[in-house]
Amino acid sequence: MNRIEKRVSRSLSLQIYYAWTMSQTHPNEIINHMKLLLKDQEITDNFYMNGSIIENNESVLNENIIEYSYRLIKSTINKSEEIDELIIKKLKNWDLKRIALIDKLILRLALTEMLFFDDIPHKVSIVEGVEIAKIYGNNESSKFINGVLDSIYNDLINDEIKI
Repeated sequence: MNRIEKRVSRSLSLQIYYAWTMSQTHPNEIINHMKLLLKDQEITDNFYMNGSIIENNESVLNENIIEYSYRLIKSTINKSEEIDELIIKKLKNWDLKRIALIDKLILRLALTEMLFFDDIPHKVSIVEGVEIAKIYGNNESSKFINGVLDSIYNDLINDEIKI
């Protein structure tokens, strides 16, 4: 997968994870619904990462993108309790319930990739989490996401986290 496809996969993962969190609809159903929506060029233009360059409509949801997104969502859901424990340790005078849902989901996805996807450099997961937060979060989301991810990254490289 190229860099753009990976970013699209992460964006798609967030959208599916959010929809799943809100509706408990199976991710495959959400993907199928998105495929139907993306047949409309106007929706495709808006969906596609607010600035990522797309070569053609065929690549909107190609199998690589769907496969990576599904892998990331499934891993995130399976590891969410473990990941939430890491996030909670980094919150100063905050409860996990007080974090905006979109920020929490971005953190979980980025941390899943960072901690459990050996083929992705840690810093790439951090940068991508921050970039996605700039698109989907509020004005403070990217700073918050960066701070939490960077702090957990430092713990990871200092062997303070055992996975």
